[in-house]
Formats: sequence, C-alpha cells, structure tokens
Amino acid sequence: MGTRGPVPQPDNVRALRGNPGGRSAPKRVTAKPGAPSAPTWLDTEAKAEWRRIVPELDRLGVLAKVDRAALTTYCAAWSKFVAAERLLQTEDLVAERRAGNGPAKHPAWQIWREATTTVAMLAKELFITPNSRLRSIKPEGDDGTEGEDILD
Repeated sequence: MGTRGPVPQPDNVRALRGNPGGRSAPKRVTAKPGAPSAPTWLDTEAKAEWRRIVPELDRLGVLAKVDRAALTTYCAAWSKFVAAERLLQTEDLVAERRAGNGPAKHPAWQIWREATTTVAMLAKELFITPNSRLRSIKPEGDDGTEGEDILD
C-alpha cells in the first residue's frame, strides 16, 4: 500500500506556496528553475500548445528543465484531444458495427476520453488549471499588483 496523504508537490510549486503551517520541512532535492526545450518530434498542434503554455508557466516560475517529459506528454495528449474532437465534430457520434449488430459509439470517443483524462491530470500537476493556481500562496515579495486591473 502506498503512502497516505496528499501527493507531494513539485519543489517549484511548494516554493511558491510557502510554508503556511510553519513546520520544518525535510531536506528535498530541488530542480533548477527554467523552461525546457520542446522536442522536435511533436506535431503541429502539440508545438502550438507548448508555445502557448511554456512561456507563461516559466514567467510564473513553476517550470524546471526536468519537467520536459510531463510537458511533452501534456502537449501530445492535447494534440490527440484536438484531433479526436475535430473528428467527432465532423462525423456521426454513433458508428455502425461491421457485423451489422446495430449502432455503437464512435471509436474516437475512447481516444477523446483518454486524452481528456491525461490533459486534466497533467494540467493540475503542471500548475495550468485556474484551481491549482488559486490554491497557491503568492511568493514573498509579491505585492499582488500584477494583473489587478484585469477586470477594468
């Protein structure tokens, strides 16, 4: 059986949240902050997602070069999600079976569902979702003025 309790946060996210309980933290291995480079083999949609999220995550200071695999998986899953979504938008949601046994759900639904699950899970881990950012604590020295005029 695994360890009980919440999943440990990455070092960079933990540093942003601070130590609200004031307890002494155990020594941990930390990763040097910085944005990793995108793999060359990513398809066009995945590269577009990489270019969209990585600069913003790097600006927030939540990325390290060792996050490349998680980012790559997220972007590849995003690309699969987009492809399945486009296919489901252009084709019938129900497909006929080859043996003529009546209708069945379109095979792209499985790809869509698995990609959606992967994207959602990794978005939380990579600090991409609004909820994961709202639950964080601002780092020391942040006066909170950045973005305060967003609703003006």
